[in-house]
Amino acid sequence: MYSFFYRLLQNIVMKGSFNDDVIKIIKKNQIKQIIDIGCADSSLLEKIKDNFLYDGYDVNNLFIKRSKNKYKGKREYNFFNLGIDEINFEKYNPKDSIIILVGLFHHINDEKIKLFLDKTSKFKIYAIDAVKIHDQNMITKLLLSLDKGNYVRNVENYKKILINFEFVTVRNKYVRVPYDHIVSIKNIDYNFVKSIFD
Repeated sequence: MYSFFYRLLQNIVMKGSFNDDVIKIIKKNQIKQIIDIGCADSSLLEKIKDNFLYDGYDVNNLFIKRSKNKYKGKREYNFFNLGIDEINFEKYNPKDSIIILVGLFHHINDEKIKLFLDKTSKFKIYAIDAVKIHDQNMITKLLLSLDKGNYVRNVENYKKILINFEFVTVRNKYVRVPYDHIVSIKNIDYNFVKSIFD
């Protein structure tokens, strides 16, 4: 039931889909394996038309149960009730895999992010998170104060922790009210990603 209300709320407040942009990145990069960390109810799978391997991870077991039930019989789709610090990345080939983190970094502390980065240096990584910006709209500031993520950072702090990443600031694209995000990428063509948001 929680996942139903989560998705309902997402549909009400969202005007654009994170997943549409993620799919563009996946198609551009000869990906075979998608590693979706913080997958929630695995809504990315609704956009996938091609034959990819997909592993979804989330700390909320209700989401994992729902995804397992929804995609029962799809052997190429796997779901795990694990946190980012519990995932065994050695079982994946970095050359044909991509790690997707939609709205995850602003929920975890610097130490966990550093541990994750140490294990995934060769992977393609695409992350998008809430961000604090100096000239931010008052509505955005209010919404950020209500966000359940305890680690919404400003641009400079994301850059300090996400070493060797490239960044695109995305303003007012996804939510029906003023809201800002930061896209953080590693081992992915920056110009192509930037063109999605221009």
